[in-house]
Amino acid sequence: GQKHTIPAEEVVVGDIVDVKGGDRVPADVRVIVAQNFKVDNSSLTGESEAQARTPEFSHENPLETKNLAFFSTNCVEGTGTGVVVNTGDRTVMGRIANLASGLEMGETPIAREIEHFIHIITGVAVFLGVSFFIIAFILGYNWLDAVIFLIGIIVANVPEGLLATVTVCLTLTAKRMAAKNCLVKNLEAVETLGSTSTICSDKTGTLTQNRMTVAHMWFNNTIIEADTTEDQRGAQYDKTSEEWKALARCCSLCSRAEFKAGQEIFQFSNVIVPVMLRNQLS
Repeated sequence: GQKHTIPAEEVVVGDIVDVKGGDRVPADVRVIVAQNFKVDNSSLTGESEAQARTPEFSHENPLETKNLAFFSTNCVEGTGTGVVVNTGDRTVMGRIANLASGLEMGETPIAREIEHFIHIITGVAVFLGVSFFIIAFILGYNWLDAVIFLIGIIVANVPEGLLATVTVCLTLTAKRMAAKNCLVKNLEAVETLGSTSTICSDKTGTLTQNRMTVAHMWFNNTIIEADTTEDQRGAQYDKTSEEWKALARCCSLCSRAEFKAGQEIFQFSNVIVPVMLRNQLS
C-alpha cells in the first residue's frame, strides 16, 4: 500500500497510522511497530514525563498497558505504527469529555447553610404569624386587622439584609486575596476555599508549557547559555567558528524533519523568504 495524508476526522477503526516525533495521535491506536516511540500523556493523566510505547502487551488495564497510544496525546520521540481501535467519543479522551460535561454542579457549603437558615426563619415567621392571627380573633379584632397582623409578622421576619451581608463579606475576602495575586472569578469559591484542607493542582499548561527547551549548549569545551525567550533574539553566537558549524551540522543530521516538494518557500508578513536562507536561531 501507499501512505496517504488525510484529516484526522476521516480516520476510522482499522486504519493503520504512522506517528513520528511532533505528531499528535489521531485516535486510540494499538501499537504494532515502535522505534523508541514515546508519547506525552499529560493531557490524560497530567504526567509530564514521556511514556514509552511498545508492541508488547504489559497490563490488563488499557490505561497502563504499553501497547496503546491514546487520542490527543503527542509523540515526543521516535516513530510508531499502530492500528486504530477507537475514534471519536469512544476514545479515552472522548469518554473523559462526556463524564466532565455530564457532571452536576453541587451546592457550596455556604449555599447549604443559607438554605437551612432560610427554612428555619420561614418556619418561625409562619408560626408567629398564624399564632398572632388566632390571638387577634380571640381578642375580638376584626378579620382584616388579624390578616394585617399575619402579613406584618411574616414580612418582618424576612432577613432582607442577608444577601447583601454575605455578598459584602465575600467581596472583601476576594479583595484581600487579590492583593496577594489570587484572582477570584466566582465569589462562592471564596467560601469553598475557606473550608478546603488539601489542594491538588496540575501546573502543566498553567505555570509551565510542558515543552522541553534547550537552555545550555556545550561546544568548544565551553557551556554556552541558550536563549529561551519566544523571539530568541537575546543570545549572540559566533556562527563562523568551526565548532558552531559542527554543532549545527549535528543538529541538522539528527533532525527528523521531512522535505516536501513545492514547499521550498513560505510567506510571512507579505515577504517571500527562501527556506535555505532563513537565519538559524538558537
